Order: sequence, then C-alpha cells, then structure tokens
Amino acid sequence: MTKKIIFSDIDGTLLDENHQLTNETRQVVQELQRRDVKIVLTSARPPKAMITIAEELTLQTPLVCFNGALITQVQSQQFVDLYSVALERLDTLMLYQLITSMFPAISINIYSSDRWLVEKIGTWEQQEMDITGVQPEVVDMHVFLKEYHPIHKILCMGDEKEIAQLEIALISANLLGVTCHLSKTTYLEIINKDVSKLAALEFLCRKYSLSLEEAVAIGDNYNDLPMIQHAGIGIAMGNAPERIKQQADVVTVSNQENGFSQALANCFELAILE
Repeated sequence: MTKKIIFSDIDGTLLDENHQLTNETRQVVQELQRRDVKIVLTSARPPKAMITIAEELTLQTPLVCFNGALITQVQSQQFVDLYSVALERLDTLMLYQLITSMFPAISINIYSSDRWLVEKIGTWEQQEMDITGVQPEVVDMHVFLKEYHPIHKILCMGDEKEIAQLEIALISANLLGVTCHLSKTTYLEIINKDVSKLAALEFLCRKYSLSLEEAVAIGDNYNDLPMIQHAGIGIAMGNAPERIKQQADVVTVSNQENGFSQALANCFELAILE
C-alpha cells in the first residue's frame, strides 16, 4: 500500500547529534512534499521548540508535542490546539508538592500549551534554552498551579542520582493518572497516562482519512515504540536501543550518519541521495 504520511521524531532522529538539520534531510523532505507526502513532527518538545524546525522545512502539518499530549497547528500566526490530554489538576498539585518537598534541588518545568514556565532560570533551565532556543516564563508556581491551566507536561531536570530517586518516589506514590519516563538520565518527563505518540498518530490518520497502514513512523527511543510498532512501516534509528530495533520493520543508520534521510529515500525510492 502506498505510504502517504510520515510521523517523525525530532531529537535523535530528524536532527543530527548537534541538533541540526542536514542538507540531505532537507533534500529528502523537499522531495517528499513535492510528492504530496505529509510529514508530521512528533516530539517531547513544546510547540515553540518545534515550530522553527517545521518552518525551516516549510511543513504545514500539525505538530505533535509533549509525546502526544498536545496536537497544535499554526493558524494566522497563533497556535490553535486540535487535541489535548492534560494532567489532572489534583495530580499536578500532588506532584509539585512531592517534588519540592523531597527533591528541592531538582528543576521543575511546567508546560501548558505553548507556554514553558519555571520558578527561576538556573543551570538546567539555561541548558534547555540552549537546546530548544525557547525562553521560559518565570512565575510564582504556587500561584500559577492554583489557577486552572491545562498542564501537558512536567519536566524535572537534575543530578542523575536524584532523578533516579525521584522516579522511584513517583512510582511508589502510585498516582494512577500519571506516567513518567526518562528522556535522558538527567531528565524525567511526567505526563497523563493516556498520552502516547500512537494516539496522536491515530488521531491525525483519522483527520486525513488515512489508515495506519498508509503511515510511516521513524524514531529512536522508547516513546517512539508504539507508533513504530503500529504504523505500516516502522523505522528505528541506528542510535536507538536494541529493543526498539527488534520491534521495527526497518533499522537505518544513526542520526550522525543521515539515518533519517537514508531510510526515507529507500522507503520512497528517492534517487536524490544516490
């Protein structure tokens, strides 16, 4: 069956090890768009950290943010949300209380739609700013969380040992509406348990009247696994963990070796990289 839509992770997949788009990637994306193949970016990133990449590639498709907690699209220079699965308010308050009381040195970052909110800008916040090119808002978190805002993700950054201890503490707290995972050994991401990139893939396939069999999914980490498993063709990057590679239909080379462009050039029989 002809493949008509591609769901691509960003960090470790679309971007190289320096968080840059290569010329080969640009060429492949341009040719795929010329063939009317839709390309959807899916990431743990917030909208503002994705839109610059989408604009560089002239993509007009929705953005799947926070691992699928939010699907948004730019219309008239504003983000318009198409799909949203936020954390429950009580869960958010309990999480904030647990983290601040037990792990005061850990950086807490709150993401609400296109907003990134912090209590201060320290070393960890600056590191994330350098990676994403986005500036956070500094707020009184106690006040903000008492108001009714959708919270799509909580990102905790800190020392590797403390982050590991926090993960254990959150699992022990048994918050049934919450799931957490490590995106790095120093980054713990917390989202609603019903969030996944696969759910976002299914939503957008319905929106475009496409079947999952007509989709290609490519990624490099555990949050990409469900969409890799269920898409018509699932592609694992060469830098992905072994378990991801074992579940994929295709394993390409790493993001340091243009694995994204090579895999899609082969999948769609593009001659431009030959």
